[in-house]
Amino acid sequence: MAADAIACPAGMNPILPLWYRTLLSDATWGPWALATWYTCPAESDLLALIEHEWTSLHLDAPAVTLQPGTGQVIATVPTIAFADAAVRDHAAVLLGAQVEIRATPSRFTWSWGDGDSTTTDDPGAAYPNATITHAYGRALDSATVILETLWSGQWRVAGGAWADFDTTIATVSPGIDLEVLHPRAHLVEGPLT
Repeated sequence: MAADAIACPAGMNPILPLWYRTLLSDATWGPWALATWYTCPAESDLLALIEHEWTSLHLDAPAVTLQPGTGQVIATVPTIAFADAAVRDHAAVLLGAQVEIRATPSRFTWSWGDGDSTTTDDPGAAYPNATITHAYGRALDSATVILETLWSGQWRVAGGAWADFDTTIATVSPGIDLEVLHPRAHLVEGPLT
């Protein structure tokens, strides 16, 4: 029976036959013997490889945008933040099976650089629809904003139904340095009318 006569589930490739031979006492090799013929990988083998593919996946951290985007913010005036929330797709061939993995950002933790943080499932939005904002106090002259994103994942084999991973992946976006400005109001003499 040839390998193409074996139909493995989920499009997996059959495992090749295993042959062996023994070194004899006269320092010659004995005849080849068959240990196992073509077999299909166990579904648990495929599931273990899919889980490994997910946990070793290197996702790019989402792009972060702050408004204003000048690198300067004004103390007590809300700074708007939002992140790219695009789903990331990954494809792999594991044991001959076509596997798709989909990573979806599910939690965003904004560390504002002043001791405060915000955790949400909302990636935020640009002005005028801002949903994530932070106002810096007057005691701070600079801050670095860092976003940690938690990704949930799903997988499927050969275009089948999606299944959820039990684990998540975290990414950290590069920090954005800010200068916190403290404008002061000054009374000036003006014309009297």
